[in-house]
Amino acid sequence: MRLWLKHHSGGVEPEGTPSYLSQSTAKASVLLVGAYERDNFGDLLFYQLTKDYLEGSYLAAGSVIGADMRPLLGTRVYPHSDLLAARAWDLVWVVGGEIGGVDTEGALAMSLTEADGSIFDQSGKRGKGVIAEFLSGASAQSPAYFPPVANFPLNTHTPVVMNSIGLSNLFETEPGSEHGDAAHAAIRNAAAVVVRDTASQRFAASIGKTATLSPDMVHAISLRHPEIAQRRLNAEPYFVFQANAHLIQLHGAEAIARSIARVARATNLRPAFFLAGTARHHDRSDQYDEVKSVLAVIAPEIPTVGITTRDPMLLASYIARSRMWIGSSLHGRIIAGSFGLPRVSLENRKVSKYAATWDPAFPMDVSFDDLPEAVVEAFTSSRLPRNAQDSRDCANAADQQTQALVETFR
Repeated sequence: MRLWLKHHSGGVEPEGTPSYLSQSTAKASVLLVGAYERDNFGDLLFYQLTKDYLEGSYLAAGSVIGADMRPLLGTRVYPHSDLLAARAWDLVWVVGGEIGGVDTEGALAMSLTEADGSIFDQSGKRGKGVIAEFLSGASAQSPAYFPPVANFPLNTHTPVVMNSIGLSNLFETEPGSEHGDAAHAAIRNAAAVVVRDTASQRFAASIGKTATLSPDMVHAISLRHPEIAQRRLNAEPYFVFQANAHLIQLHGAEAIARSIARVARATNLRPAFFLAGTARHHDRSDQYDEVKSVLAVIAPEIPTVGITTRDPMLLASYIARSRMWIGSSLHGRIIAGSFGLPRVSLENRKVSKYAATWDPAFPMDVSFDDLPEAVVEAFTSSRLPRNAQDSRDCANAADQQTQALVETFR
């Protein structure tokens, strides 16, 4: 079995009988499925917050492959195929993010270490299929985060809830493909589907499934964890800056450093460099180091704030305690919105699509050349009572929707 295999060649040794096999059946058992196997703080927040809502249930974390995530989540993550084969579950809860179009091959490309990922990338179609089957028990083209419960005799009648998910990237899936067919079947057979943007709702309707539209559940973080805004993380006022590896490579360290300097001078705030995820194809600390080196030369009077933690709740605290969010991460914007902070989103189609649905008053799809002007607009918008009320409404709607799911299915 793959239960104790970590997602790279080092492996993880067994530590006795896994708790999900020996757990008493006195409590409702819920299998949480999501992209919990890699360092991407938005996905990890989904796990943390869902665990809050399901307090009192017996929970296990499942993903496409296994990983030792105890340092960040306090739990190991197991392949969901193994968890479904091992025992009957009362409920399978899938959350969240833009997981509709992600197949096992794509998930592995993000979740393996850099060294193992390079080997995987060069393995060819047959090699990738063998690796995917070994690590996940599924083919390379199967949906990574939609477990096929009907294939597991112990769970053929287990209800599946999909909460706060994005499906619109399934529009790009080839009709009749293994991934598309399996994903469509999983969505149609789910007991409840809650999507976070209108494009995803349209996709669900296109395959004959009624989906509820609701803000991303992370909007509720200010209601569930108001204390994170009170932590004293830094003495000096700062704004949070984040950009994914693609954006920094596309625009270059010098152009980005000059834009950050202009914002820092205009706001009299220090920039805090924020890694939204250290998994492959997410954010890169070496690129941040290059931007900071350029910034030190062109604006030596502007000190930067270093963020070293990878704990998802502490990362959320850095946003909640800041004066402004600037970044390409969707959940950075969502957390800033939940706490009523000014927010500016850099170029990112997924973020723009979501913001157009729930947060249209704040700048999105902003280029680095236009960043200073967008910052002024964001600060102006944050002072308008209407936009503050919109933020509260999103938080309340996300909280109520998830509570309703818990009350219905637990």
